[in-house]
Amino acid sequence: MSDAAPPPADLDVARHRDLSGRNVEPWFRRAAMLGFAAIAIAALLGVFGQEATTSRASSPEATLEVRSPDTVRGGLIFQARFDIHAITKLDQPTLELERGWFDSMSVNSIEPNPSSESSVDDRVQLQFEPLDAGHTRSVWIYFQANPTNYGRQRQRTAVSDGNRELMRLDRSILIYP
Repeated sequence: MSDAAPPPADLDVARHRDLSGRNVEPWFRRAAMLGFAAIAIAALLGVFGQEATTSRASSPEATLEVRSPDTVRGGLIFQARFDIHAITKLDQPTLELERGWFDSMSVNSIEPNPSSESSVDDRVQLQFEPLDAGHTRSVWIYFQANPTNYGRQRQRTAVSDGNRELMRLDRSILIYP
């Protein structure tokens, strides 16, 4: 004599418990779950971005260090830090950012604020107060990659003193959808 209650009327034991009549084989379900798990593990290992990398350039007058992620996911906010170290006095230190920094990107904040901003050709120029020899000016820019933005973008960065370019740094960013 069994004490188990009969299943509800709309439950078919053969189909729901024994999985008979299913069109999808168990190996397909397991492969799909393994694929989702692989994506999650890759994300945990930092494959899809936001780990900052550092790029450097120098000249006899100054050095530039850019610390920013080289891969991000669309829709996420990230920070870029630009350190300009003056070896000689810079009367009009200007940070020039190519269009790849701004194409389909939102700028949330720039700290400290530049004394003047302008756009020349495909570059944005941020001019700051004079920088004495031996001093460093750090500029933080907070970006957000627009969700519809994806692919690789070139992010050339230059430092000028007035109209005279001191150095140029080539880098790129990969944006995942």
